[in-house]
This record gives sequence, C-alpha cells and structure tokens, in this order.
Amino acid sequence: METMTMLRTLLINELDIEDRNKMVNIFFLIGDMENVTHRLLDYFNSVDSEYYGKGMLKYDGIELSVQVGDIPEVVRELVKLNVDIYGIYELYKPE
Repeated sequence: METMTMLRTLLINELDIEDRNKMVNIFFLIGDMENVTHRLLDYFNSVDSEYYGKGMLKYDGIELSVQVGDIPEVVRELVKLNVDIYGIYELYKPE
C-alpha cells in the first residue's frame, strides 16, 4: 500500500539586508510556545519595551513589525529570554 505525504509549502519574501531601514513584518518561529508565552509577553508587551505595540503572538511564534536592521537585536533578546528559535522569515503576503 502506498502512503501519501502532504508537503507543507510556505511562501516567504527574501530580505534585502542592505536596506536596513525598511519596515518588515518578521515572524520568529519559537518552540515550546505554551511554556514561554509569559516570557514573550513580559518582554515584548511591556510599555517600556521598544517593541511595544509592534508584535502579535501566534500559536507557534511571534510576528514583529521592525526594521530589517533590528532583526539581529530581536534575536539577541530572544536568546536572553531563553527561548528556542527555529526560524526567522517574512511571510509572503500578496498585495
């Protein structure tokens, strides 16, 4: 008997890292969200955070509206929060 495997296709935009000031909606795929959501909320949803009002929690990560040049800093903050990062990309959204 032949088994069928469903492939999951994700369309993403290629980031132009030379245009560091361009605003993009970046998705950070994070593991174990049910156990790290409180850490993400405490940091990214704090009024004192530079990312306040720029993000949205998803069931498997966080999406932030940031400049391309800010992406490495976000990664550093996620590492400080001790969360597992499995992917960083800008989802393709047709205009």
